[in-house]
Amino acid sequence: MPVSPDIELFLREQLEGRVHTKRMFGGYGVYTDVKCVAFLLNDALFLRPLPEIRAYIEGTGHDLVMDGPVKGAKSYYRIDPDLWEDGDWLMGLIRTAHEVIPAPKPKKTRRESGKD
Repeated sequence: MPVSPDIELFLREQLEGRVHTKRMFGGYGVYTDVKCVAFLLNDALFLRPLPEIRAYIEGTGHDLVMDGPVKGAKSYYRIDPDLWEDGDWLMGLIRTAHEVIPAPKPKKTRRESGKD
Protein backbone atom coordinates (compact mmCIF):
# COMPACT_ATOMS: atom_id res chain seq x y z
CA MET A 1 0.00 0.00 0.00
CA PRO A 2 2.89 2.43 0.08
CA VAL A 3 2.48 5.61 -1.89
CA SER A 4 5.36 7.44 -3.47
CA PRO A 5 5.63 11.00 -2.08
CA ASP A 6 5.99 12.20 -5.68
CA ILE A 7 2.64 10.62 -6.60
CA GLU A 8 0.87 12.27 -3.65
CA LEU A 9 2.40 15.65 -4.53
CA PHE A 10 1.47 15.25 -8.21
CA LEU A 11 -2.15 14.52 -7.27
CA ARG A 12 -2.39 17.63 -5.09
CA GLU A 13 -0.75 19.77 -7.79
CA GLN A 14 -3.16 18.50 -10.45
CA LEU A 15 -6.07 19.42 -8.19
CA GLU A 16 -4.60 22.88 -7.62
CA GLY A 17 -4.82 22.80 -3.85
CA ARG A 18 -8.56 22.08 -3.82
CA VAL A 19 -8.03 18.91 -1.80
CA HIS A 20 -5.90 17.91 1.14
CA THR A 21 -4.57 14.53 2.12
CA LYS A 22 -4.25 12.71 5.43
CA ARG A 23 -2.17 9.62 6.09
CA MET A 24 -4.30 6.50 6.58
CA PHE A 25 -4.12 2.77 5.87
CA GLY A 26 -0.50 3.09 4.78
CA GLY A 27 -1.60 5.53 2.05
CA TYR A 28 -3.64 8.72 2.05
CA GLY A 29 -7.25 9.78 2.33
CA VAL A 30 -8.14 12.53 -0.17
CA TYR A 31 -10.42 15.16 1.33
CA THR A 32 -12.54 18.02 0.07
CA ASP A 33 -13.41 20.04 3.15
CA VAL A 34 -14.30 17.36 5.72
CA LYS A 35 -15.38 14.67 3.23
CA CYS A 36 -13.07 11.80 2.39
CA VAL A 37 -13.79 11.39 -1.33
CA ALA A 38 -11.03 8.98 -2.36
CA PHE A 39 -8.07 6.93 -1.19
CA LEU A 40 -4.55 7.08 -2.57
CA LEU A 41 -3.06 3.59 -2.19
CA ASN A 42 -0.51 1.63 -4.23
CA ASP A 43 0.15 4.75 -6.32
CA ALA A 44 -3.43 4.79 -7.63
CA LEU A 45 -6.57 6.71 -6.71
CA PHE A 46 -9.55 4.66 -5.49
CA LEU A 47 -13.12 5.97 -5.47
CA ARG A 48 -16.31 4.46 -4.10
CA PRO A 49 -18.37 2.55 -6.68
CA LEU A 50 -21.31 4.94 -6.80
CA PRO A 51 -23.56 5.28 -9.89
CA GLU A 52 -22.76 8.98 -10.35
CA ILE A 53 -19.01 8.34 -10.30
CA ARG A 54 -19.45 5.48 -12.78
CA ALA A 55 -21.50 7.73 -15.08
CA TYR A 56 -18.83 10.45 -14.95
CA ILE A 57 -15.99 8.05 -15.81
CA GLU A 58 -17.89 6.30 -18.60
CA GLY A 59 -19.37 9.57 -19.89
CA THR A 60 -15.90 10.97 -20.51
CA GLY A 61 -14.80 7.94 -22.52
CA HIS A 62 -12.41 6.44 -19.99
CA ASP A 63 -12.32 2.75 -19.17
CA LEU A 64 -13.90 1.74 -15.90
CA VAL A 65 -11.44 -0.32 -13.85
CA MET A 66 -12.60 -2.05 -10.65
CA ASP A 67 -9.98 -3.23 -8.19
CA GLY A 68 -9.52 -3.81 -4.49
CA PRO A 69 -6.82 -1.55 -3.06
CA VAL A 70 -5.60 -4.43 -0.87
CA LYS A 71 -6.16 -8.18 -0.84
CA GLY A 72 -9.57 -9.00 0.58
CA ALA A 73 -10.92 -5.45 0.29
CA LYS A 74 -14.07 -4.65 -1.64
CA SER A 75 -13.63 -3.25 -5.13
CA TYR A 76 -13.39 0.46 -5.88
CA TYR A 77 -12.95 2.38 -9.11
CA ARG A 78 -9.19 2.59 -9.69
CA ILE A 79 -7.83 5.69 -11.41
CA ASP A 80 -4.19 5.30 -12.39
CA PRO A 81 -1.81 8.30 -12.46
CA ASP A 82 -1.69 8.39 -16.27
CA LEU A 83 -5.29 9.67 -16.17
CA TRP A 84 -4.35 12.45 -13.74
CA GLU A 85 -2.59 14.37 -16.51
CA ASP A 86 -5.93 15.94 -17.46
CA GLY A 87 -6.42 18.14 -14.39
CA ASP A 88 -9.86 19.34 -15.49
CA TRP A 89 -11.11 15.75 -15.88
CA LEU A 90 -9.62 14.79 -12.52
CA MET A 91 -11.18 17.81 -10.78
CA GLY A 92 -14.55 16.92 -12.32
CA LEU A 93 -14.20 13.40 -10.94
CA ILE A 94 -13.37 14.68 -7.45
CA ARG A 95 -16.19 17.24 -7.65
CA THR A 96 -18.64 14.48 -8.59
CA ALA A 97 -17.49 12.36 -5.66
CA HIS A 98 -17.81 15.36 -3.33
CA GLU A 99 -21.39 15.97 -4.45
CA VAL A 100 -22.59 12.38 -3.93
CA ILE A 101 -20.68 11.27 -0.85
CA PRO A 102 -22.52 12.29 2.32
CA ALA A 103 -20.85 14.48 4.91
CA PRO A 104 -19.50 12.62 7.93
CA LYS A 105 -21.81 12.36 10.89
CA PRO A 106 -20.90 14.69 13.76
CA LYS A 107 -18.97 12.96 16.50
CA LYS A 108 -20.79 12.57 19.79
CA THR A 109 -19.37 14.28 22.82
CA ARG A 110 -18.59 12.22 25.92
CA ARG A 111 -21.78 13.50 27.54
CA GLU A 112 -23.96 12.54 24.54
CA SER A 113 -22.50 9.04 24.39
CA GLY A 114 -23.28 8.43 28.06
CA LYS A 115 -19.65 8.13 29.12
CA ASP A 116 -18.65 10.48 31.91
